[in-house]
Amino acid sequence: MVEHGTVGLIGLGEIGLPMASRLVQAGLRVVGYDVQRKALEQAVAAGVQRAGSPAEVARAVDRTIVSVVRTLPQTEEVLFGADGLVFANRPALDVAVMSTLNPAAMAKLAERAAGHALTLVDAPVSGGRAGAEAGTLAIMLAGEPSALERMRPVLELLGTNRFVLGERAGMGQAAKLANQVMLTAALLGVAEGLTLARSFGLDAGTVLPIIGASAGNSWAVQNWATARRWWETYQPGTTLDILVKDLRSVQSCAADAGLSLPVAACVLEQILGAWPPTVSDQHEGTQD
Repeated sequence: MVEHGTVGLIGLGEIGLPMASRLVQAGLRVVGYDVQRKALEQAVAAGVQRAGSPAEVARAVDRTIVSVVRTLPQTEEVLFGADGLVFANRPALDVAVMSTLNPAAMAKLAERAAGHALTLVDAPVSGGRAGAEAGTLAIMLAGEPSALERMRPVLELLGTNRFVLGERAGMGQAAKLANQVMLTAALLGVAEGLTLARSFGLDAGTVLPIIGASAGNSWAVQNWATARRWWETYQPGTTLDILVKDLRSVQSCAADAGLSLPVAACVLEQILGAWPPTVSDQHEGTQD
C-alpha cells in the first residue's frame, strides 16, 4: 500500500481508467473527471471519487494530478479552459501530462502553466491498456527534479519502466514520437512481409514464430493478433486515429527542424490510404 494522500486523474478512458483503478487499489484516494458520463460512471464503480470539472479535481487533491486526455486541444481545455486547473485558485499543483503531444506544444504548455503556479511534467506513456492495468507502462519523463521526486510514489504505481530524460518539457514527447515512428514502420513491415510470404503459400501462423526468433522480431511481430484488430475492427477515435495524429506531429517536428524523415512520411501515407492489406489467415500464431 502507498500513502500519498489524494491524487487527481483527468481522462478516464482506455488508459486513464485502469490507471485510476491501480491507484485506488494501492490505497490512494483518487478524484477523477472525464467529459464522458459513461467513463465517469465506470470510474466511480472502480472506487474513484467523481469531480464535475478539472478545477474541482484541483481543489480536491493534495498536489498531484495526472492528465491523460488524447489531444492538444483537450489538454489545453483541462489546463486553461473555463473550468480548467488554472481557475481552481490552487497554488503549487504538479500535473503529469501523459498525452502524446507535439514537443514544441508541450514546451509552450509548460511555460504558460508556470505563470499560473502549475508545474507541468512531460510524461507520455507507452504500453496500452494492458500496461496500464498491470502498472508496467513505459513513462518518458521530463521536468523539474523536485516535481519528479514529489510524483515518484504515484509514477511508480503506474509504470515499472520510467525514464528521466531531462528538465526541458518536450523531451519526453520527442521520445514518444520516436517510438511511434518505429512502431508504425514495424507494423507496415509485418503487413508487407506477410503479403510476400502468403504469395508463396505461407500463412502468418507459420511465418510469425520464425520471425519472432529472428532478426526481424519486434513488438509488431509479437503482438500481431492485437495490432491487426486496430484496422479490422476500426472505429473512429481508436488506435489508428491516434497513430495518425502522432505521425502528423512527427511531420510537423520534421518540418520545424528541417529533418528528412521519409519512412515516417511513407507510413503515414500508407495508413491514410490502402494500408494495411486485408489479412485473411484464420490462425495467426501469436498471443495478445
